[in-house]
Amino acid sequence: MSNQELKTKLNEFFERHAHQDLTSQQNAEIFKNLYSQFLNDQHHIDWSSWKFINEEHQVTLRELPLFDKARYEIRKDVVNKLAVIKLNGGLGTTMGCTKAKSLIEVRDGYTFMDLAVLEHEKMCQLYGVDVPLYLMNSFYTDDDTKSYLSLKGYDKVRTFVQSKCPRLDAQTKLPVDDESWGDDAWCPPGHGNIFQSLQNTGVLDQLLSQGREIIFVSNIDNTGANADFQIVKLMLDNHVDYVMECTPKTHVDVKGGTLIEINNQMMHLEMPQVPPEHLPDFCSTKTFKIFNTNNIWVNLKAVKNRLPDIKSEIIVNKKKVRGREVLQLEFSIGGCIKNFANALCVHVERSRFRPVKNLGDFLSLRSSLCDLDTDTFQIHHNDTMGVPPVISMDSSVYTSVEEVNMKFPYPLIFKNCQEFNVIGDVTFGKNVQLTGKVTVEVETQQKYVVPDGTVLNNQHLILKRS
Repeated sequence: MSNQELKTKLNEFFERHAHQDLTSQQNAEIFKNLYSQFLNDQHHIDWSSWKFINEEHQVTLRELPLFDKARYEIRKDVVNKLAVIKLNGGLGTTMGCTKAKSLIEVRDGYTFMDLAVLEHEKMCQLYGVDVPLYLMNSFYTDDDTKSYLSLKGYDKVRTFVQSKCPRLDAQTKLPVDDESWGDDAWCPPGHGNIFQSLQNTGVLDQLLSQGREIIFVSNIDNTGANADFQIVKLMLDNHVDYVMECTPKTHVDVKGGTLIEINNQMMHLEMPQVPPEHLPDFCSTKTFKIFNTNNIWVNLKAVKNRLPDIKSEIIVNKKKVRGREVLQLEFSIGGCIKNFANALCVHVERSRFRPVKNLGDFLSLRSSLCDLDTDTFQIHHNDTMGVPPVISMDSSVYTSVEEVNMKFPYPLIFKNCQEFNVIGDVTFGKNVQLTGKVTVEVETQQKYVVPDGTVLNNQHLILKRS
């Protein structure tokens, strides 16, 4: 089928599914643009065309002048310009959950949502300000989120819902058109959709009318992503339109996006844009030394001026749903950097990047690597323990957050642990310390317990019956 025939079929699909409301029409236009990119764009960059970003486009956060509470009175033009947005569109399916990922309990009974809201409230109290906090939900998470906010009395948190787009059948490259699928036939088009969603829901104009100029956007599962007025001040004083926080790349970050420059414009390079033969270069910590934390700061006036033309490289996300191979067309907020000529890379400490993408990350966050400060509701990274290890747990045993909580009832002590692998059904006792590369393996189908106080240093421990 030709590209034109595919587009005709797509138009027919939206005509059948149109509900004659403005939101459906807006979503259809957003997806049609994505679909056109999918059919026509070159998905891989020309590897000979890029170079590293110039020094003039880079700043180190710790070298910026401090912005503390004692000085904020004379810079209300800074603190009153900020709004915070947490990306809250994901389900916890990779962690065995069926509800909004933000409702997973992380530390000491607090969920991601609790930590995000309570930390924000403490920050506002510290500076004596009322910085608005928004959640960008998806149609997957909106109901769960609103119910939780109401239950906990978080009545100052505002929400808006991002776009809803069809999944494509991987073979026909046309939308899954099966009423029995319900919401499974649809998906959000990635967090790059935030700018159109702000506009379409009216939130963009609302924030601008309130005098808010800078938004700080981060993933709600990144417990290290806290608002920093140093960056707000930097953007306002220097007329910066877009800031991406980057941090040094380690062995656990090889798939993370990075920044390059093509034709004198910064571009966010992600794995789907890399020619297959250059994937080893992309994953190398020697070639690319920084990666994107997805902590993003954007000037709303610049967004208003560039809409509706803000675009990004398309990401074709391959999935299997109900036993069927499907494609999700997405774009990222990081990829939108190319729309803003006055953009900066701000180098930050690793402590600002503590996401939880899988059960291994969850286990790491509950370990000795982190502490929860219940005065500020910030989670601090214990740098002396080293960077988080690459964690691999037997997927036939450790299938959910509940299972991990049962098998690891106490925080593990990681001391410069690079790798931690668990093979089989193992429960870990109190004060188990791991250093270097450690594997714990069960030789049979039996269940085993690693005793309290066990110390494993560069060991492959095989547990078996005597």
